[in-house]
Formats: sequence, structure tokens, C-alpha cells
Amino acid sequence: MSFDAQPHPFDDLISQPESDFRLAHAALLWAIDEYPDMRPAHYLDRLNALAERVDQCDAHDGHDRVGALRSVLVEEEDFTGNIDDFMLPGNSYLNRVFDTRRGIPVSLSVLWIDIAQQLGWPIHGVSMPGHFILRHEGVGDELLIDPFNGGRILTFETCQQMAAALFGKEAELTEEQMESVGPRTILARMLGNLYAYHVHKDDWPRAIRILSRVAALRPDDAMIFAEIGRLQTKTNDLGGAARSLTKARELAATDEETSTINHHFVHLRNLLNEQN
Repeated sequence: MSFDAQPHPFDDLISQPESDFRLAHAALLWAIDEYPDMRPAHYLDRLNALAERVDQCDAHDGHDRVGALRSVLVEEEDFTGNIDDFMLPGNSYLNRVFDTRRGIPVSLSVLWIDIAQQLGWPIHGVSMPGHFILRHEGVGDELLIDPFNGGRILTFETCQQMAAALFGKEAELTEEQMESVGPRTILARMLGNLYAYHVHKDDWPRAIRILSRVAALRPDDAMIFAEIGRLQTKTNDLGGAARSLTKARELAATDEETSTINHHFVHLRNLLNEQN
């Protein structure tokens, strides 16, 4: 569901089955809101050109394929993790990742995934807690890859150590947390990073705009609409807040969700009463 006057191109694209849309294209479409002169086709063409160069490496197995991607993307093009400005919002806009050659784990992974998909290579995202990596799948040919750190090969034990460093020694990765994920999960994680940044900066209009894209990914998630409504009250868009909260109430599936939405409604009514 879009909160814009016209249907958003991102919303239209991801309404299709995952197999019918290009992950990188979707990730570029929400950047139009922030960079209105940006042309997604320009960056998709650049990805196509990179894929042609990777294909020339004549890779046949998992190690060869990772080596080919690393050779072109890391060694030749210098795509690497933005350690100095990790929280910069540009790290989550694929056009800026292209222009600066810097990004965060999930945005850099999108570049690797796009090229792998063009070449028919079985490389998919792994949305582990606190980090995002890739998996090359295949019997006897499975590899875990870290695009943020130069495309290094990881082991499950290495990933466990990373999780412990981030969340404490008691943190243990589960098999579910290490499963491959599809495009919608990847897009939601990218948008979630942007949402967290804008909320931290009290930039409610941008936070609402980002959540509107999340709502298109998760149209049955009551709490997404509830949060949009809550933020709309902060921008004094009380009519919009009422519509969002009403939608959230219609979607609520648990008593807890209904209670949270009703709490937001009480706050909205108080604001409306103050204006009358």
C-alpha cells in the first residue's frame, strides 16, 4: 500500500512474484525519493557491464565464482565496507554505493547477488543477526561469503564468533538465522536500516516514507501501519494517522497488537481534541 498520491514504482515492482523482479532494480527504486534525478537504468547497465567482466573469468565452482566476484568487485572496482561512516544513510541507497564504492553488508551483498543471478550462480543472502553475508549453495560446494570484508570466506564458527562479539558470549546462532533469504527479506532489511537512521535523527517525514515502502513489502503487518500512524501524528498529519491506524486495526491479529493500536488512537484523539 502506497501513501503517495500516485502508486510508487517500488510498490508496483515488488507486487510481482520474487522470481519476476530484479533485486537491484527494486533497491534502486526507493532511492528516487531521495535522489529524484537518479536513473535506475544507468546503474542497472553498470551492473550488467560488471557481470560481463565477471563472466570472462570463466569460473566453474564455488571457489572460482567467489574469486571472480572478488577480483572484479573488490580488487578492480574497490567495493568495500564503509567502516568510517557505517551509519551514513547513503550506504543503503544502491546508487550511492555505486558512486562511492562503499556500503554496508546488505547493500554490498545486493551487488554480488545481482551479478550472480545474471550468471545463473546459486548465491543468496543470509540475514544473520548483526551482519549480512552470502551463501554459495551446492552439494559439496557450499561457501559463506562476507562482501563487507573483501569477500572473505567464512565458516559457521567464524559467524558464531562475530555474533558473540556483537551480542555477548551467550549468543548462539541458530540454523534458522543462517538460512538463505529471498529478495523481500533483503529489501526489508535495507529499508529497516534507513528507518532506524531517520528515527534516530527525528526525521519523521523520511521515516514515514521508508515505512510506506516496508508496508508494500508487508501489506498484512498491522504494526507497520500502526507505526506509520504514530509517526504521522508527529508531523501533524492527523487525517493520515487516522487512516493508517484504522488500517492497522483492521489487520490486527492479536490482543497485544490491538492494545498498541488503541493506545495510538487515544493519543490521536487527544491531539484532535486540542485542535477543536
